[in-house]
Amino acid sequence: MGQFRNIGQNNSLVVYGEPKSFSKLIQSHGQLCKIKQAMFCPCVPENGGSPKMHCSICHGFGYVYTYQRRFLIADEFSQCNDNVTEIYPYYIPVLEATKVERIIAPIQGGIQELPIQSFDETTIYVNNSTVKAKKYEQLRVTYFFDGWTKIEGDILEVDSKNGLLWPTKTYFDAQYQSSNPLRAEADIVEITRLYNFVTGHDITDFTRNGNTIKSKNENVVEGQVKADYYYADLTQIITADLKTKDDLEKWTNDLESGTIRMAVYPWFNIAKGDIVVIAADTQSKTEMLPHAGELDILYQIEIFELNDVILDSDGKTYYREVDYILEGNRYIRWLTDNQPKKGKTMSVKYGYKPTFVCFEDNPEPNNLENRRYPKIIYAKSWTKTSKEDLVKLMEK
Repeated sequence: MGQFRNIGQNNSLVVYGEPKSFSKLIQSHGQLCKIKQAMFCPCVPENGGSPKMHCSICHGFGYVYTYQRRFLIADEFSQCNDNVTEIYPYYIPVLEATKVERIIAPIQGGIQELPIQSFDETTIYVNNSTVKAKKYEQLRVTYFFDGWTKIEGDILEVDSKNGLLWPTKTYFDAQYQSSNPLRAEADIVEITRLYNFVTGHDITDFTRNGNTIKSKNENVVEGQVKADYYYADLTQIITADLKTKDDLEKWTNDLESGTIRMAVYPWFNIAKGDIVVIAADTQSKTEMLPHAGELDILYQIEIFELNDVILDSDGKTYYREVDYILEGNRYIRWLTDNQPKKGKTMSVKYGYKPTFVCFEDNPEPNNLENRRYPKIIYAKSWTKTSKEDLVKLMEK
């Protein structure tokens, strides 16, 4: 291939960017959020492009949400011990160690790879007998860390009357910055054990909506139930250029608008359909929906709090904690027979966490200087996205 021999011209003055400075900006000034990855349900193509109403996988939504667990950290300048046999990555726990390199001047040997022998959650062990790297030399490390946190023995909050349980260790601890008044909370992704620690009996007949666990088991007793589980860590984003409005002039505006630009850490794998939930903020909404049964579903992804009163089309009123409660992230659970007739329209007001969906615009990769900078994504407000629009995501 062709070569340019005037090396001095290209290397006389080179100013490189620093990806970790951008990541530090997100960490220091970003908003707490959770990123959910969309998995389109296989029932959609089998049903002519629309979700099956009673699908056991997606429950009629056409998609389910998962949480990324493996996060790639590339070319980190990690610390090591005196003998350069143990490498200490900054992000832990380590899930996989990929590469460890010594970076020195070409005249001294250039870039040399240290063979990886093993690793645990906090340390990567390498063989330094051949390279003979020194502690003061720069090491470039690539690895994956775990984005899930394991909790063992969490004593759950229990509503024995309704068979409902809630975790206590998923709430974000902002320490001196904030008391977390809007209850920013990470999502449980897997429950490995649910049990009554007094009787020693495991509880296996349970379901989970968000962080709400439901079971009518006789061992669901207040102060006696523990759970072992994993939750997906909250993260931060920088938001900008939020534009949202209600287009009331339908003769000049055909589509409702509501877009936002976000910067996310480079290790997130984001694609069309994925959603970003702002965890420490709330907005209010009034929704009209038909009463379906013991469990009514609201449109927003993550409800913060239901209003004290629900009004139906017969003019009847129903009261929170008496006739209904919030279950999971988006469900109204009716407690008694005092509820609207099936099919009757209800007016419900509630607070919810703002949510945005990756819709038409693909994330903008940023790999300047062959290094991983934060990604820029353009997302559409979930509130401004119709159910018909969401189905279109599955068609391409």
